[in-house]
Amino acid sequence: MNTLHSRRSVLGVVIGSMLLPSVVSSSPAFAEDAANGTTPTFVSTGAAAARENLLSAIQQGKPDAEVLAAIDRLKPFNPLPPTSSTAAKSLEGEWRLLWSINDDFSPLLRLPKPFKPNSFQYFGPIAAAEVGEGRVAQGLTSGLLGNSQLWLSSGTEPLPYKTVESGNAPYRLEIEPPFRFQLGGRLGTNQPKRMIVEAGNDADFRKVNARTKEAQLAGKNVYEQIYVESKGKGSLRISTITEGDPAIIGTILIHEKM
Repeated sequence: MNTLHSRRSVLGVVIGSMLLPSVVSSSPAFAEDAANGTTPTFVSTGAAAARENLLSAIQQGKPDAEVLAAIDRLKPFNPLPPTSSTAAKSLEGEWRLLWSINDDFSPLLRLPKPFKPNSFQYFGPIAAAEVGEGRVAQGLTSGLLGNSQLWLSSGTEPLPYKTVESGNAPYRLEIEPPFRFQLGGRLGTNQPKRMIVEAGNDADFRKVNARTKEAQLAGKNVYEQIYVESKGKGSLRISTITEGDPAIIGTILIHEKM
């Protein structure tokens, strides 16, 4: 067996479980309902009703198509202010993953309880304290990881807003190197982190993550925040990857602020 290839494959599985909780179809579920002449599952209108419908679908374990339909109904009510400074402030803190779609690419997140770890994202000062100023982080902890935590961090660069037909434009972040994949303790424990992988560019990081040559040569990942609440604990955030690594374009994640 090629030892280097084997190690890369293992890293690809673990890192993929952090970066790739889901890959989503580009066709909105409600469009399929309309085409089939059926009544969409969620017919309520207004931001509060749309939010309630989405949370209800997640909590009840509804089919992915119904959750996607609920997301599409909530997106037009995005309350995120259309300026980079206020948007960045709204993202600050610890966010727990509530839902993702098609987790064939995230074996750790497909594990049954009690082995399945929890997934988190960190922005702002809380991330800076763990992985350095100007960086964001993702973490997997609990479950089979116990009190240990896998940390994946990177830099970010805000991108210009895109024009949208209605509502607030999504806040867009370009994901920047260096990329660091580390093993340490949970948030706030001050346990030293052990470096597993560090890469100075996208191509090298994707190579370690067993990506194809095409993926290695692709542009930087763009992480788009399509719905962000700034109400403190319990706020919802919906995000997606729109550019970059072909393996993760289309990923949609729903997080709740801790």
